[in-house]
Amino acid sequence: MTDPLTDLNLELACAVGSYENAIEAITEGADVECKSGAPLFLSIQNRHRQLIAFLLDHGADPSPFLSKKRLKEIHSREDLIEELIACVPYNPRDIKLDELQEIDSAIRTDGVEFLVAEMDWDHATRFRDSLNAIGASSTHRCIAEFLQWARSESGGSTAIPSFLRCNDDVVSEYRSRYLSTGENLIALANDFLNVGDEECD
Repeated sequence: MTDPLTDLNLELACAVGSYENAIEAITEGADVECKSGAPLFLSIQNRHRQLIAFLLDHGADPSPFLSKKRLKEIHSREDLIEELIACVPYNPRDIKLDELQEIDSAIRTDGVEFLVAEMDWDHATRFRDSLNAIGASSTHRCIAEFLQWARSESGGSTAIPSFLRCNDDVVSEYRSRYLSTGENLIALANDFLNVGDEECD
């Protein structure tokens, strides 16, 4: 039996996203499956990718969050982490209109490559998740497919600029798709945020 205080330290580390404290708690004997997998749940809920990977590496069980069928279809650790994060309902407070507008403008000016050339993976995937949350289905589908393609084809390469140049035709197709969706992201986000405010009242 593990020490309840050590388990609590692991839960707190996962809630706030402290990788170092999670390592310390595991080193001191915390159970990654305490409280029916609470550490993994908290890491998923707060979209802490590094902690999710760490917990999975230490035996955390993802099966309570995904169906057996879906788990069999996932072939990489990165895809598993993204699928786990996709399970989390989107919090209206996570939608930032200024950020959404800034990224949309940059994509319209510089192309979808902006997401992988100028942004880190977490921000790019948060933008993708925001699109899904606000109901921008065509734009979300385009960005989700682009990010999936870029990650799998580049192999997570750090030489993203040269990868993008070598695949300019494909990148241009994604940019055209993005521009042709015709979805007004700011209007959709405003509708989403207003609904979220009504639910809180």
